[in-house]
Amino acid sequence: MKIISWNVRGLGSRSKRRVLKEKLVSSKADIVILQETKKEVIQRKLIGSIWGIRYSDWVSIPSNGRSGGMNELDWWISGVYGPNKVTERDDFWDELAGLYGLCGPRWCVGGDFNVVRFPSEKSNGGRMTRSMRLFNKFLQDTNLRDPNLLNAEFTWSNLREEAVCCKLDRFFYSSDWEELFPNARQKALARVTSDHCPVELDTTKLKWGPCPFRFDNSWLNHPDLKEKFKEWWKHEEFQGWEGFKLMKKLKFIKEKVKHWSKEEFGDLGKTKEELEAKVKGLDLEEGRGGLDDTKEGKEKLYYCNLRGWFLKKKFLGDKELRCNGLVKGMVTLVSFTRL
Repeated sequence: MKIISWNVRGLGSRSKRRVLKEKLVSSKADIVILQETKKEVIQRKLIGSIWGIRYSDWVSIPSNGRSGGMNELDWWISGVYGPNKVTERDDFWDELAGLYGLCGPRWCVGGDFNVVRFPSEKSNGGRMTRSMRLFNKFLQDTNLRDPNLLNAEFTWSNLREEAVCCKLDRFFYSSDWEELFPNARQKALARVTSDHCPVELDTTKLKWGPCPFRFDNSWLNHPDLKEKFKEWWKHEEFQGWEGFKLMKKLKFIKEKVKHWSKEEFGDLGKTKEELEAKVKGLDLEEGRGGLDDTKEGKEKLYYCNLRGWFLKKKFLGDKELRCNGLVKGMVTLVSFTRL
């Protein structure tokens, strides 16, 4: 199981929703918690635009609403968006503690808490504040686990020249929940379309070995693939009984498709992972002391390249993009951003 929490800072932009959808689908998240959607009404069409229509169950609350509840669950998960105003935090912690009492022993809570636990969770340090003490008191009273963030120190940046970074986004869970999911690992994903990193809580066992080959349905939109497939199918003949010949031919076709896809598109998945790793590395440097002009330029270039990647992925998967001028313009943009 994978749970992702993400302060998306608005879902009004179609391009942002496209980036968000690709990220959520590629991460294979089972549960997604979004904050600051800036949408008064959440409808099925919006859910389909960010996560796919096969995911039909969701819950949303208005910006000033309160959490509800469901019965007969083996465990509970709650998504939160902490208040920015210091004067509202006492009520926030009281309400969250009350929710813990309602949810029972197996509880996981995650989101943007808008406050840190210690001065060390801010890049510019500072002193221990009352808000931090209230945060820690809540965790002590509920005895919730605070898992390590494996690959990052901070999850938010103000994106300014002299950057201030904080660890605002995270998950906590009870010891009983941990017994159900002993392999839980928390990590920050690349910050691609918000000033917040998505934070992933992954409970699956670690996998070893190479990933199996998977056919990308978007390749079917390529004008040459059909003829290539016919050519490959006729190219080799194998001896043996019919089932054996079919197995050998499918293996042969698989190798041809793998080679063809790399020549036509490159390794899109690897390209995205490399770009996200570079963005993540610069995020870490930003938190440790800021970026100079050269590194800021690189960060912008990597963001631009990621945008180009998402456009190319969209182009490959969209059957409606048949206007030659539009297609040419998109390919030109992608070629430029991949330099």
